[in-house]
Amino acid sequence: MQARIHHPRNDSDEQPRFLHISWLYAQDYCEYQLYLDQVKGVTVDDTPAMVEGSAEHQRLEDVFLAKAEVEYTFEEAVDESRRTPISSRELYVEDRSLNIRGYIDELVLSPDGFTVIDDKPVGRTGKVYPSSKHQVYGYCIALKNMLGPDEQRPITAAVRARGSDRIVWSEAFDTKAERKVQRLIKRVHGLIDGDFQFKSATQAYKCRPCRFFDVCDKRVEATSKR
Repeated sequence: MQARIHHPRNDSDEQPRFLHISWLYAQDYCEYQLYLDQVKGVTVDDTPAMVEGSAEHQRLEDVFLAKAEVEYTFEEAVDESRRTPISSRELYVEDRSLNIRGYIDELVLSPDGFTVIDDKPVGRTGKVYPSSKHQVYGYCIALKNMLGPDEQRPITAAVRARGSDRIVWSEAFDTKAERKVQRLIKRVHGLIDGDFQFKSATQAYKCRPCRFFDVCDKRVEATSKR
């Protein structure tokens, strides 16, 4: 059953600055992106790939909402999922103990557990990079906090090839994954707070498609072959 799950975002209090869960993806790809974006405030145009990705993301959301049968609060959906499988898109999650927030592309709630799905572009090889896994782990740990300690159903992290139904990677969100993402979250907070030095990418293949390529003083350019 497809449903709209309402979990509104509250910005009315004086909560310390949140880390957006998507920053965990940027951290593994190139921390200097975060420096240019979040510390320096550099503004640049989106790349064609980003524009295409946003359009596809919106298309999937529109298709899903057109088919959604019911509406629930988060608590109602969790309770109903003990009896009936439910899927929802763009669910807002947060963990105020870790100061993280974000929107899950798709969450499947069922009597057997919860599956957190993030849509990513996947090449022919189907390889899923650590950056994508780290982002899904971030959603998983926020979801786990929202579910509370009494919820015993397992959580599964998954990456799906964007524009398809093909799951290209999935893994139980276990203690090892939880500890890993906690360390990464701590590092990103430390980067933003100035406690750590930002590391830049060292491979040209990462720099070429970056939206900050033209303005980045750390970019790596491919050397020409003779």
